[in-house]
Amino acid sequence: MEDKILKHGSIIFFASFISIFLGYIFHFYMARALGPDDYGILGSIISFIYIFSVPSTVLATALAQVVAELKGEGAYGKIKSIVLQSIRKLVYISLVIFIMLVLFSPVLKKVLNLPSEFPVVLLGISLIFITILLSLRGVLQGLQEFNSLGLNMVLEKTVLLFIGVFLVYFGMGVNGAIIAYGFSALVVFLLALLPLKSILERKNEKIDISIYKYASPIIVLLFCITIMSNIDIFFVRTYFSAEVSGYFNAIKTLGMVVYFISLSLGMVLLPKVSEMSTLNKNQGLLLRKTLFYFCVLLGAILFSYAIASDTIITILFGSDYSSVSGYLVWYSLTMGFLSYGIILMVYDVSMKKTVFRYPLILFTLVQIFLLIVFHKTIDQIIIVQAAAFLMLLVVLVLIKKRYGTSIK
Repeated sequence: MEDKILKHGSIIFFASFISIFLGYIFHFYMARALGPDDYGILGSIISFIYIFSVPSTVLATALAQVVAELKGEGAYGKIKSIVLQSIRKLVYISLVIFIMLVLFSPVLKKVLNLPSEFPVVLLGISLIFITILLSLRGVLQGLQEFNSLGLNMVLEKTVLLFIGVFLVYFGMGVNGAIIAYGFSALVVFLLALLPLKSILERKNEKIDISIYKYASPIIVLLFCITIMSNIDIFFVRTYFSAEVSGYFNAIKTLGMVVYFISLSLGMVLLPKVSEMSTLNKNQGLLLRKTLFYFCVLLGAILFSYAIASDTIITILFGSDYSSVSGYLVWYSLTMGFLSYGIILMVYDVSMKKTVFRYPLILFTLVQIFLLIVFHKTIDQIIIVQAAAFLMLLVVLVLIKKRYGTSIK
């Protein structure tokens, strides 16, 4: 099991790398095709996608943990029952979110300086399909079907890229880019059913299990880290011009690769630790290996950004965006602090340890408060986030040394 962390981690990382690469091509094209103003709108809408995906991501992560503990062919009937129940719940959740977005679209239009409410409505439609997709991915993750999971991730971004470029090229602008997210999720949801065929063909077996005990700490984790990693774009969008918002979104797009790497490693870590915990096996080495791989990748990214930030941004986004290249390495380092903490917290979730929730909630509120006070410049926004993320990381390390497995 411990040796497979590298194999499966490599599969998910490679799939994530291709997925992120295709996603970045999507962003690079949109930045050039839409221009800073509309690209800023797209960035704020994408941040909403991350935030409103939290409920479905929570359920999907809880599913991964439950399925990992049930893992085995004899449990296929129970797993099928869990899959069908989760899809129904996620459909309800997505419809509630859609109605909320439609009702509050005039307010969001004003807050985000949107030209109309239509992008918000399209966001709601896209979220319906994005939401139900995550349930199947949670099952694949729990079964440790990382080949199928990785392929699904790559296909989603492939469809997103081609549909997005097609719609924008033929004049749909930022609305076409938004609806491409929903369309790609629908296509990939249907494809995700194929590797689960052997399970879905089984007879339903009722299972008496409470998802809440799994979901409760995951809700706190995903909700807080989603806010912490995305709230900056709302402050920039609210207090700066549309042009500056577009420039900042370029920096954020490149800096968030660090965040997505930690999520990819966590995606592998969670079901493996859950399974080993059920078998009463030591899981400490899995955490140490995961942290080591993350630190190596983070170092490589920061080094690349430090020596060639201007070149990277100019090539990928265009010369108009090069004026903010000096922020790239610092923003990425800031996301590194948060991402390191995410891996520690995912490990705790898989071990059913929940003490991390209290500092996480605290520093989420601290970050929001500090951004309300200090948001006059981009420098202030990055410094506030770096301080909040670093303090959170220090507290998490101290907690782990006192109550959990040592990370040394």
